[in-house]
Amino acid sequence: MQDKKITVAIHNTQNAQDDIFQEKEAFANGLLNGFKQAGVNAFTTKQCIEENIPFNLAIGFDTAELDKWQKILNSNTSNIMWATDSIFSKDFKIAKTFSAFKNFILFETTQADIQATGTYLPTLKHGYVPIAADMEVFQKQECEKENDIVFFATVKDYNEIIDNLKKTMPELVFNLMMELLVLALKNPSLSFWQIYQAIKETCSLQIDADQYMLLFQNISDIVANQHKIRLVQALGSFDLKIYGNDEWKKHISGNVKYMGSCNVKESVDILNKSKIALHTHPFALASGLHPRVLNASAVQTFCLCSDTPSFKLEYGDALGYYSLKDFEDIAKQAAYFLENEEERNQKAQKAYEITKAKHTWVKRAESILKIVK
Repeated sequence: MQDKKITVAIHNTQNAQDDIFQEKEAFANGLLNGFKQAGVNAFTTKQCIEENIPFNLAIGFDTAELDKWQKILNSNTSNIMWATDSIFSKDFKIAKTFSAFKNFILFETTQADIQATGTYLPTLKHGYVPIAADMEVFQKQECEKENDIVFFATVKDYNEIIDNLKKTMPELVFNLMMELLVLALKNPSLSFWQIYQAIKETCSLQIDADQYMLLFQNISDIVANQHKIRLVQALGSFDLKIYGNDEWKKHISGNVKYMGSCNVKESVDILNKSKIALHTHPFALASGLHPRVLNASAVQTFCLCSDTPSFKLEYGDALGYYSLKDFEDIAKQAAYFLENEEERNQKAQKAYEITKAKHTWVKRAESILKIVK
């Protein structure tokens, strides 16, 4: 398939209920513009339908415009489902439903799921394609850095999650989950699949897709929320501003302030006015990238990131790192980079150059064109 013959339809993601920061809508707009910059005819799916524009490739984030997929696939048009989270966190059953179609493709946002997906959905075409930064939206502004540290995240009470599971799960399943949870917290650089493989060898454990998802979803949820809360608690003496959901009010103390929610446009201004943007990488997205780092780097704001191997591999010394295992060094790292503006700015500039060279939506569009040829 030659580039000039490709017309791409981008599925609309407006008003997704799980998207309080409106990121998926921004992803769709960024990808649409990325294809246009790559010289490809690209439109929204809605525009294609309303104006009778024929297309031979459709792409959407998660389950955007799901009601149109069957018709698209039946017309022998390729439809790509681009997961913004692990497929085992959500939408596995949707991917399974369409996995038999040769023209249905899953883009996974974490390399850690590749083997698990191949095991549980052997007929599905899939591969790792990370999300990107929209550098048309996330641009550097000339303004005063009035915020020391900012963190964009939603949170849940992980103790409540555990208590509810203990009440509702069979005892044997709950005990297995807790054993896996301990391993996950002790080994934050490992993915759930790697942890499962290790315990599978020692106790001859075999679980089906539904059981895998049950354990994956709950353990990932607990680990991610514990990490976010521990991160914030370790920085209680700093001028840290959090943007997310109201649940944060239960978990902040000291100088930490909950600022409410914000959308993508507001986050651009906030990032530009901040000296440090925080990131703790979700357990479910091991071996992937994340918009918190990509967006901060796009506006040339320094990012202090968990010591996740995928970011060290991709960004090297362009980011600051802290230990995700115990958070013991994060306060020291935050204080150091607040005091050393020149080094902080040098790293931010280097991260910007990496993001611009490798992680824009036009780069993703170009990669997709190579895949579908």
